[in-house]
Amino acid sequence: MFSMLYFPLVSSLATPEPVVSGNQAERFGFALREGKLLAASHLTSRWIDETNAAGMGEQALHGLQLHADLQLLLGVEVEAEEAYRRSLKLIRSSKRDIRASSCRNAAWQALFRHRIGTALSCFARVVDEPGIEPARAAEARFGIVCALHELGRTGEALQALDEFVHRLDEDIDDPHGHWHDLATTVRFDLEVQTALRCASELSDHVYWQSGAVGVTARTQEDVLRAVRVPLLRARIEYLRHLQLAALADRNAIGGLQHHLNWAREQGVGDYQRTLRLEIALAALAGAQPHYAHAMLEPLHPLVRAGAIGHRHIEYLYCAAKTRQAQGRAQESLTLYSRYALVAMQCLREDASLQMPLASRMSKPGPQLDDVGARLPARYRRAYSYVLDNLDRPDLSVREIAAEIGVTERALQSAFKNFLGLSPSELIRRQRMERIRAELTERAYAADRGVLVAANKWGVQNRSTLVNGYRKQFHEAPSETLER
Repeated sequence: MFSMLYFPLVSSLATPEPVVSGNQAERFGFALREGKLLAASHLTSRWIDETNAAGMGEQALHGLQLHADLQLLLGVEVEAEEAYRRSLKLIRSSKRDIRASSCRNAAWQALFRHRIGTALSCFARVVDEPGIEPARAAEARFGIVCALHELGRTGEALQALDEFVHRLDEDIDDPHGHWHDLATTVRFDLEVQTALRCASELSDHVYWQSGAVGVTARTQEDVLRAVRVPLLRARIEYLRHLQLAALADRNAIGGLQHHLNWAREQGVGDYQRTLRLEIALAALAGAQPHYAHAMLEPLHPLVRAGAIGHRHIEYLYCAAKTRQAQGRAQESLTLYSRYALVAMQCLREDASLQMPLASRMSKPGPQLDDVGARLPARYRRAYSYVLDNLDRPDLSVREIAAEIGVTERALQSAFKNFLGLSPSELIRRQRMERIRAELTERAYAADRGVLVAANKWGVQNRSTLVNGYRKQFHEAPSETLER
């Protein structure tokens, strides 16, 4: 997905300035902005070693976070997962910071694994976290833009980008202009991506056509004048060559190949896959099916016969179109049928997702992936058990621990490390969310209705209800009813 390239940059920008003032951190930022991703990864490793040796926990924490982000980009998921886990253990501030960091990590991991709905929910949770640092909220809003684009919801992605820029102007001190460089580049990227997929030659690309909006991409020169970060300028140059290739300009191939070679040298495998698919689309739009075929050829062994999900939509479409251009009608029809089936499955799944901006008036409900994605597999069972038994007043931590075969202490530790909440706090929060959903969805006309809703979700004591509800939502249940 195109957002991979931007991920380490937005992560670096969201890291608190006082923490990244050291020599290694400055060298890391420079290497990253220059597009030297492998060098940046080596610098984070050295950064971690030096800060650990000096007992500088906070700087080690952020070094680990940035290192994990780069490993995720480079496809080293096991190392990324371990670095994320270690960084969470170093957080010594509030539970809010643990929750926000855990949810943020889960969001980016879900997005890279093409679990878009999970990513969207997790990013929204970060944005909505009370007292969250403005830069971390900005990073999450950027993640929402990326997720919405992956869902083919171009109009909403552009609206979310407008919100992102508005919040930058309101909340972020951007002395070097790097945040705004990022926003300018991403807007141009979205414009080019949308125009490409809506080209008349690709009118049967139903997944994208179903959510098409009219956009006009600005000229490369206008965007380059506004952007100074070399990594972003390289992406803009590539996008311009993509536009030219879609207009059947054969001279654009050299520029596209140059960017693909850079991605190969930097070891960003999934980003190379994204580039090949984007180039194949442009080649098909520009009546160069032989070049599209050359781009797709290395990807054929990587796609399983029964592959489904967002990750494979673009490949199946491009493969069907190239077979059609080669006169292999039966193969083309088979691939296009698979493409149409996968596209419809994804559209059906995506239809239930709500726009997750912080300003929305949402009704909380059970979202296993949103919170459960942050937990190790064994403890996800505990989370599921909590959700399934919230209506029982006698639900206890001891019972939950026994259900998954761990000690209470282990359960407490896992929940606090990965969620920033104890099991008891999680139960309370989830019950209050269910009660709030009941009050906002139904016409409870009297206080009796509040107690009925509370009893339904295992809360039998009036003071427990009022205190817990006010602590979580900063208002009494009766005030919710009055709105």
